Amino acid sequence: MNEINKLIWPNAAGIGIMNTADYKRTASISQQFGVIKKAPTAGAYRTDLAKKAVALLKAQGLDVNGSAWKPAAVTLTAGGK
Repeated sequence: MNEINKLIWPNAAGIGIMNTADYKRTASISQQFGVIKKAPTAGAYRTDLAKKAVALLKAQGLDVNGSAWKPAAVTLTAGGK
């Protein structure tokens, strides 16, 4: 999860809000390699719900941008011990 969080934080737009250009690029690559058969319709990409959620969380004083997030120091050991 520590490595996945590095892909998420920080997010200037707020948690859960994908950049439009990133979405279009992902859809194009997915179609190119047969992950999806046709381009998504215009309604497939929405940010309205995520923006409302981010606004509510922000109003509660939560850090929705991850500005304070730092990766945890993790020590890997053989066999997970």
